[in-house]
Order: sequence, then structure tokens, then C-alpha cells
Amino acid sequence: MKILVIGASGLLAGPVIAKLDSAGFQLRLFSRSVRPSMFVNEYEIVNGDLFRTADLDLAMEGCDAVHISVSGVDEYKASEVIVGMARAKGIQLISMVSGATVREENRWFEFTDKKYRSEQLLMNCGIPYLIFRPTWFFESLQLMVRNGKAMVLGKQTHPYHFVAADDFGKMVAVAYADRAKWNRAYYVYGPERYLMKDLLEKYCRELHPEIKSVSETPIFILKLIATLTRNRMLKYAASLYAYFQKVEEPLIRDSELHLLGQPELDFAHWIELQKQ
Repeated sequence: MKILVIGASGLLAGPVIAKLDSAGFQLRLFSRSVRPSMFVNEYEIVNGDLFRTADLDLAMEGCDAVHISVSGVDEYKASEVIVGMARAKGIQLISMVSGATVREENRWFEFTDKKYRSEQLLMNCGIPYLIFRPTWFFESLQLMVRNGKAMVLGKQTHPYHFVAADDFGKMVAVAYADRAKWNRAYYVYGPERYLMKDLLEKYCRELHPEIKSVSETPIFILKLIATLTRNRMLKYAASLYAYFQKVEEPLIRDSELHLLGQPELDFAHWIELQKQ
């Protein structure tokens, strides 16, 4: 099977690409900024915009499956375009990265609503599908450290089963390799639950000992700064973290969580890999 990875330059794409490669799949990578230097192994690469028909047509030509791992775009519109092209190209399997809190009751938040509608589109498009609903990733911790400071946005009081992107990649490969696992959605949780601030403090002690404390910046201050500076990215980040202040990770039975195998990396083992 030859898999087109859309959004191949993203944070979560790398581990998925590596695990699919190790499992013996052929890969073609597609995004506007993906480069060979991002990877250890060599892959087919197509640079382009998924909203340009000619670019997407070229990228999908000759592929059997499509994995969607996009961010920073309208995900529902992206899914519509990809599914339409996938039908025309005779794609056999289409998968997407969604999120653990993507549920009917959380559709009041635009980001979640678009992912929810994208899930429904895949489920009803007539092409076999896989939907992955991961929780927070250990890799997101690095984004909370900037200019010698560590900061959590808002008062994050809900614990999450942080998971390693490497474990996520393994689960994607397992799902792709077994047709009996197609046509369903999978939650992806790590083995331990942490409050965001507590985990960031542990992360800093291990990798940034010069940072002595983790601050919590109130959401209203972020929104004010974003408005005054017209910073769209900061405005989006403030709204996203405000959402997670309100929304908890859903409780999922272990039997359901382990359908694609159990995650191997807890925080202690993950942090040791980061030190290598």
C-alpha cells in the first residue's frame, strides 16, 4: 500500500511517517514546506497547497491511502477537498488525526466543530476510514517554553493522559496493517495522567534546569494582548486554552484504549529519549 501523508511537515507527522515506513508501507509526503532534510530516510515528496486542485491531484496520483494530519487550516474544508479527490482517485483507505475531546457536546467550540464534522464526513464518504483521537502529546511541552521561560496558558485544572508521538505512530501503523481494524475511531491515551503545569515543571527540571518556575498566564490577559497587537496566532492560542479550561478528557475503558496496543512510553522513558 502506498500512503499519501498530507501535512507531512507537522509536529505529529514525523513519528507516523517513521512507523509506517518501518511497517513496510510506501510513502509520499505532501505539504507546502516539507523537505527531505526533515527525515532520516528518503521519501517521495510533493510540495504544494492542498486547496489547489492540480497540487492535490499530483500528490494523490498512484496512491492507495491518504493520511490527513493538517493544522492551521479550515479542517472541514480541507477534508471536503481531500475526500472529493480521494473518490476520484479510487483511494482504498483514508485516515485523519482528530482529538480526544471531539464530541457532540463540545461542538460549541469552532475548532472542535470542524473536527467533528470532518469525522462525520469520513464516516459517511463510502471509503474505508480510520479516525485517531489522541489526547495531549508530550511533544507539546516544548511549545510551552520560550525565551528562557515556561508558561501554561490559563488555569488548566483537568488532568490528561499525555502520550508520546512515537507511540501514536505505532498505533497508526498497526491500524493500517489490519483491515479488521478499519472503519472505526480510536482514542489514543498515554499510561499516566498529569496536570499540565505539573508535567511542565517535571519537563523543565529535566531539560531546562535554569527555569525555576512555571507561570500561569490568565486567559483574559492573553486575549487583551492579542487584541491590542492584532496577533491572530495569540488570539487562537488563547481561545484554545480557554476551551481546555472547560473541557475534560473523556473517560474511556482500558479495553477500548488498547485495541491498537498499549503505549510503551511513560514520561520518564520519554524524557530519557529526549536527552539522547
